Amino acid sequence: MLLDFVGVTPTRMTFSVGFAYLEGERLNNMVWALERFRGLFLRHDAFPEVIVTDKDLALMNAMKIVFTDCTNLLCKFHIDKNIKAKSKSLVGKKKCMRLCDGCLGEFG
Repeated sequence: MLLDFVGVTPTRMTFSVGFAYLEGERLNNMVWALERFRGLFLRHDAFPEVIVTDKDLALMNAMKIVFTDCTNLLCKFHIDKNIKAKSKSLVGKKKCMRLCDGCLGEFG
């Protein structure tokens, strides 16, 4: 599994900060990677205030351990993707597209 650390500039440009190849999506692996990231790249007075993730529970729980004062937000792309999938499964593709009328975009 690849864990990618990405930063965002004030002009909304993204840049790669680092990455970690992990044996699996387990809590202990995520804690190890976040601790290495914190130790290598961050000063003690400059921890991130917000981290955006998908809904990986191991990563979210590891963040609570390593970055105790950090807020976790879910990625808009993943939220939209889950809404589309759930809506499509509940009401069907055609009906959901009529209801949404483009508010969520095309279903894949």
